[in-house]
Amino acid sequence: METKYLSISEIHNKLKNKELSVKELINDVHKNLESHLSSNFLVTLLENDFDGDELQKMFDEQNLLSAIPFVTKDNFSTKGILTTAGTKILENYYPPIDATITKKLKDKNTILLGKSSLDELGMGGTGLFGFNGEVHHPFDKDRIAGGSSSGSAYAVAAGLVPFATGSDTGDSIRKPASFNGIVGFKPTYGSISRYGVIPYAPSLDHLGYFTRSVEDVAILCDATYGYDEKDFTSIDNTNEYYKNFSKSPKQIKFGFIKQVEKYMKTDLKDSYEKLFEKIKKDGHTIEYIDFNEQLLESIPAVYMMISFSEAVSTHADLDGINFGLRAEGSDYIEIMKKSRTKYFGPNVKKRFTIGSLQLKKENQEELLNRSKKVRTLIIQEIKKLYEKIDILILPPSFSVAPLIKDVLGTDIEDRDDNQGVWIEDILILGNMSGMPSITLPFIKENNLPIGINLNAKPKADLELLQASNYLEQLLSKVINKEGKFNE
Repeated sequence: METKYLSISEIHNKLKNKELSVKELINDVHKNLESHLSSNFLVTLLENDFDGDELQKMFDEQNLLSAIPFVTKDNFSTKGILTTAGTKILENYYPPIDATITKKLKDKNTILLGKSSLDELGMGGTGLFGFNGEVHHPFDKDRIAGGSSSGSAYAVAAGLVPFATGSDTGDSIRKPASFNGIVGFKPTYGSISRYGVIPYAPSLDHLGYFTRSVEDVAILCDATYGYDEKDFTSIDNTNEYYKNFSKSPKQIKFGFIKQVEKYMKTDLKDSYEKLFEKIKKDGHTIEYIDFNEQLLESIPAVYMMISFSEAVSTHADLDGINFGLRAEGSDYIEIMKKSRTKYFGPNVKKRFTIGSLQLKKENQEELLNRSKKVRTLIIQEIKKLYEKIDILILPPSFSVAPLIKDVLGTDIEDRDDNQGVWIEDILILGNMSGMPSITLPFIKENNLPIGINLNAKPKADLELLQASNYLEQLLSKVINKEGKFNE
């Protein structure tokens, strides 16, 4: 039986109704993953040595994740399984532990089949910076899949697995979800423990998932949320997400930032306006919100200052001595220099250089500390915003996935420093404030997807899922198969 493009709940029901055996499921998914290996979306495909008959005996009808296959981003530690974080320097690293999220999913009897590609150490938004090769868009090989969680986005968009894990430091789950026409979710900061996940920038890093539906997000929230004493940023944000996500929300006050609109192309702007009219007809409200434009314009710089400095500090142990491949040298200093020079890619080297500059004592007050103060102002502005609205709508992307030739070799720090550059990084607001954020499939342009993004105040994850479920159902009625509004 063909298992492509099925959701978690659809697979579960087929297993429960004996339309599909666990053995058939694993064999088919593994075969499909293997057939796409040339796309570089996996660093590691696990051997198909699962005992299907034994797994069938273990299948639990009450557990929606029982026997569900998935792939996990390759910065999630998996005990005894290669974990590279997309960097050459870690191509020989087999962790002695499972990340907390890995263990939680394992405890739910899920079946891990692969480790997915990412931009090196999570640094990049294209999927073109991983050491094992570029990851292209599953439906147009001339375009990017987006990053840094490129392999996970590819796997779900291509219908190979019902869900995949990802991490999101700026928009690394939510923007690829937009480009690939799938659901991409990051929860409130700290809801999913980061213990055992190789970081990029700890104060901005969120863990999350790609799925085919909001329902599947709710299933995964129940499975992976929870306080973890091993992660000092962990919080208890547990709830009955699956039980309550589909409940009809009260009248929702949706908000949209006024300054965003002027950067939207006419067709995209028209699509948002048509959607807003449908939302208002259902009794909800849309409010256009003023956001301090100086703060919006500071987003890319503040993100770079904070994330690059945290990254260089966090990865000081990737030196060929503590961790990673080792180059020959006459002493430990030469070994470290040669190892990092040889085994880090150019994008990581650039970010580490900028981060190191900011960490110099004479620069910390002028650069890093000022950036943190501006971040605090952004957080305060977002808090004021949620005094007026329940759900903030943002465009996760302003067009379909870019062509590789247009972005190859470029990254956030390479953009022109001109007015409006912040607009491509608007989703970073979610990482700076820690608010839950989700991207849903929306429209299509030239048969390629563009998503829509919803946000809520921190710890309002259930309210976000309820609003997202409402919008998902609405879009299924008003958007046709061609990705256009029904006339």
